[in-house]
Amino acid sequence: MTQRLPTASDEWFRHPLSGPGSAERCYHLVHLGGPVVLHAGRGLWPDADRRTAFAGITTGRVQHALRLAEDVAPGDDPDHPTVGPLRIEAVEPLEEIRLVLADAPIPLAFDLTYRARFQPVMTEPNRIEHRGRVVTDYTNLFQSGVYSGTVTVDGDEHVVAGRAGFRDRGWGVRKHEGAPGRGLVVAMFCELEAEAIYLILYETASARRVFTNGWRLADDIVDPVTHAEHRLRFEQGLLSGGSVDLAFASGERRTTELEVEGRLFLKPVGYTTDASRSVPGVERHDVSEPAVVAALDGQNDNACRFRVGRAEGHGYTETGLGEHVTYGRQ
Repeated sequence: MTQRLPTASDEWFRHPLSGPGSAERCYHLVHLGGPVVLHAGRGLWPDADRRTAFAGITTGRVQHALRLAEDVAPGDDPDHPTVGPLRIEAVEPLEEIRLVLADAPIPLAFDLTYRARFQPVMTEPNRIEHRGRVVTDYTNLFQSGVYSGTVTVDGDEHVVAGRAGFRDRGWGVRKHEGAPGRGLVVAMFCELEAEAIYLILYETASARRVFTNGWRLADDIVDPVTHAEHRLRFEQGLLSGGSVDLAFASGERRTTELEVEGRLFLKPVGYTTDASRSVPGVERHDVSEPAVVAALDGQNDNACRFRVGRAEGHGYTETGLGEHVTYGRQ
C-alpha cells in the first residue's frame, strides 16, 4: 500500500483517537557512546484524561528511571510540552525539538536540542484484530536527526555535539507495552555518516513474518525496504550482535552488521504489563548484577556499533523476544 507522507500537523498531539488505551506519544533515544544511553518520552491519553512522561539513562553500571503523570482537564492544550520536571517541546515541526530535564528526583539532568537530519517517514498502520476486536492500530513516524547539548548523570557531565540519533512519534492503540510472550519484535535504527537505515518487523513464534517496514534515508532519498532477513545473536535472551540483509525498492542492497555496546531496559519507565510501573515513580538498578538484569529483561533498547560495507556508525536495535523457533526462550 502507499503510505501518506508526514506533514507538520503530525507533530501535534491531535490525531483522531478512540478506544481504551489510545495514546499520542513521542520517544527520543540518544546513544552517548559506549554503554551510556539516554531516553525520554511524553504521552497523552485522551480517554484517561492523563498526560505521562519519562526519562532514564544507563551508564552500563547503573540505570536510573523516572516516571511522571498528571491529570488533563477539559480544554487543556493537548500539546502542552511539560510534565513535572521534564519538557519535550516541538520548537519547529519536523525540524527541531527541545528536551530539558531539571531538578528531577533522580541524579539526571539534560538540556538537548534535536535537529532533523533527513526527512521523516511513516510506518504503515500496524493493525491487529483478535476475536473480532481491534487490539492494535498504531502508526509511527520515525526521523533521523542530531542531538546537541549536555547530559549530567551521577555528577558526570557529558557534552553532546552533533550526535546522530533518532526520534519516534506514534499514535493509536497498542496490544501491549512490553516484550511479546510469543514471537519477536525488532526495530533497528542505524545512523551512518551519509545515510540512515531503519527497519521494524514483527514475527510470530514460528518465525512467520507479519509486519515489515523499513527505509534507506539520505538527502532527498526515501528508499523503502522490500526484503529483510536477520541473523541475530542472543545470549541468555539478550541481544549481543548479528547482521541483517536488506533489499530496497531502488535495487540497492545493504548488509548491516551490529555489535551491542550498551543496553537500556524499558520496563522501569513503563513498557510492561506490571501495573506498579504504570504510575509515577523513581527506580535505580545495578545492571552489573545478573539477577537484576534477568528481572529487567523484556523490551530492550540495545545501543550498537554498526558496520555497513566500509561505513561505520552507531544507533540502536530494540528487541522484544518471546518464544521463537529460531532464537528460543521458553
